Amino acid sequence: MLALYAGKRVGKPLMGGHTYNAMFNGKLVWPLDRDTVVSIRITDDKGKPLPKSLAVSGTLKLGAKATYADGHVGDLLTTNDVTFASRDTSTATVSGNTLTWRHGGTILVTATVNGFTSAAVSISAAYAPESIKVTDDSGKPIDNITLRVGESKNLKVTILPTEASQGFTAVAANPTVASVGAPTPKTIAVTPDSLTLRVGESGTLSVLVGPDGASQEYTADITDKTIATIKQ
Repeated sequence: MLALYAGKRVGKPLMGGHTYNAMFNGKLVWPLDRDTVVSIRITDDKGKPLPKSLAVSGTLKLGAKATYADGHVGDLLTTNDVTFASRDTSTATVSGNTLTWRHGGTILVTATVNGFTSAAVSISAAYAPESIKVTDDSGKPIDNITLRVGESKNLKVTILPTEASQGFTAVAANPTVASVGAPTPKTIAVTPDSLTLRVGESGTLSVLVGPDGASQEYTADITDKTIATIKQ
């Protein structure tokens, strides 16, 4: 606790060359070094480091260890003598030492011990998929497709919000009518389009197979191997 006079903090009284303390409601007015928290490390409830990122929704048990002014580190605190809080309750909430994340984003968690509040620990929480957008090569939204026998059409699938994982599985409702697979490679873009090297020099080329979603597997070769060689 703090001793204040006229709104200003007051130090221990000094009388006859000695400093004195006082008790108020069973507590020392001026805490001893062994009771004064100077830093807090937030962990899980087993004392292990917190994960840097979290999957979609779920819970995590928290713990904290306080370092005191005399240099000693206290025991692992989980529920008693520590208070955990979430800076943004729209992303995550805390009940006791249970952290529950409810939305993707950055979770900021603090711990308070003996009136000292730690710096916020940042944890990245994954976004849950909310909707799916399907477009054609030009970006036009697609609701349905009409194709003749033998025809194909490339579709681009975007999971929203865009921060969510973009992994998905596409299937045809009736496999006897149509099938779904990776787009057929149609273009190859090489950057740079030309390369001039001196003897002994090497260079790197970037190869991109289009359209989006097409397999990026390819085989590179040199027309005249007496001039240069290539390694993928």
